[in-house]
Amino acid sequence: MSTGSANPTGSRLRIATALLLPALLAPGLAACSDDSPVVSSDPDADVADSIQRTLRQRARALADRDTVAFARTLAHRDSGFVADQEQYFENLGQLPLGTLRLEIDEKSLEPDGEAYWAEVTIRLELQGYDVAPVVTRDRWRFAPTRNERRYLLTSTEDPEWEAGAQPQPQPWDLGEIEVRNAPGVLGIFDPATVADAETVLDSVSEGRFDVRSVLPVHVEDPGGVVVYTLADPAFLESLKGLPIDDPDQLDGATIAVPTDAASGNGKVSSYRVVLSPHVVDESEAVLDRLVRHELTHVALGDHARGVPLWFNEGLAEYVSVQSTAPSERRLQTDALNLVAGGVDDVPADAEFRGEDAEGWYAVSWWVCEYIAATYGEDALWTLLDGLADGADPQSVVEELLGTTTSDLVRGGIALMRRTYG
Repeated sequence: MSTGSANPTGSRLRIATALLLPALLAPGLAACSDDSPVVSSDPDADVADSIQRTLRQRARALADRDTVAFARTLAHRDSGFVADQEQYFENLGQLPLGTLRLEIDEKSLEPDGEAYWAEVTIRLELQGYDVAPVVTRDRWRFAPTRNERRYLLTSTEDPEWEAGAQPQPQPWDLGEIEVRNAPGVLGIFDPATVADAETVLDSVSEGRFDVRSVLPVHVEDPGGVVVYTLADPAFLESLKGLPIDDPDQLDGATIAVPTDAASGNGKVSSYRVVLSPHVVDESEAVLDRLVRHELTHVALGDHARGVPLWFNEGLAEYVSVQSTAPSERRLQTDALNLVAGGVDDVPADAEFRGEDAEGWYAVSWWVCEYIAATYGEDALWTLLDGLADGADPQSVVEELLGTTTSDLVRGGIALMRRTYG
C-alpha cells in the first residue's frame, strides 16, 4: 500500500496502492554434499541424484559463504552466467539466512542434449524477519562433467517456462544489492540508493515505535521489518498486481510474501515495504508519514485481510498522522476538489487505481477520523475485525455503529472541510 501527502497549495505527491503477493526466487538449507556416483538401474534416477547432490552443495556453500564450494557447482563455460552467479553469492552473503534448502522435482527432468532441465523447489527464510521459510519454484539447467559423475548448473533462466509460471524474483536475484541494518530493520539498497540508507533506516526504526503506540494491544508486534529502496526499476517491473502501469508513479507498497504461492494456502511469511527513491528526496515529514503508513499495513498484516481498501487505506492514513501535530497534518492536494463534486458513499476498491486516487485516500482517512471522534478510537479496531475476510461493509457498519457507510462518508467530509476550510 502506499500514500503520500502534500499541502493543498504545494506540490502533489504521486500516490498508488499495492498489496502484492510475490514469490521469492532464492535458495534454501543444505545437507551434506557427496560427489561420489550412485549406481542405479534407472538412468534418470542417477541424473536426479547427481543434480540433488549439486543442489545440496550449492545450498551449503551459500549458507557457509564458501566461495570455492559454490564455484564447484557451476559450469564455467559462460563467463556472463558465472559473473551473475558470483554476484548472487555476494548478495546472499549479506542476508541473515535461516532455512536454506534446494530440492529437485525428479518428475520434471527434461533432456536437452546431454544436459537436463529440472524444476527446483526453493525454501529460504530471512531469520528474524520471516515467520516461516518461503517456498518457491524455478527451472534450472544442469550439464554433465566430462566423466559424467556430476551435473553442474549452467542456467537459472528459462524464459518460456517463466512466462507460464510467472515467478517473481527478489532484489538479490536481479542485480547488485547493498544490505544495511538497524534495530529491527533490514534495509535492501542498491549502489545508487545506499547513500540514503541511514535516512531510510532511521525513519523506519522511529516509525515502528510511533505505529505501535497507536495500535491496540491485541495487534501483535510483527517483529523485524524488511524495506527495499532501489533505483534499479527491475524489481518493481517484475511485480505482478501493481495498481498502475508506470512503477515510477509508485511512492511505496507493502508486499505480502506467501509461504507457498503455488499451494494457495493463504499463509503469509512476512510483509515487506518498498519505498521509491524519489520519496527519500522529499521532506523528512513526508518520508516519515509514508513510512508510518506502510508500517501500519505491516503491523496489521493478516488482521486486514479482506478489508475493503477505503477502510484499510484510511486506517493506515489515520495511524500515520497521529504522531504529527494536528496543525501539521497535510491534506492530499486533490481531496477538496474531489468532494466538491459530490461524494455519496465510500469508494470502491477500483477508485484507488484511478485518477482520483489521491483524493480517495484523504476521504478514507477522514472517515476514520470521524469514526474515532464520534464513536471513540476503539471503534476503529472493532470495525477492522468486523470487516475482515470480506464481510459486507454495509451490514458490519450497521451492526457495530448503528449507521451507514454513506453517513460515515458525509460525516468524514464535513469534518475534513471544517478542519481545512
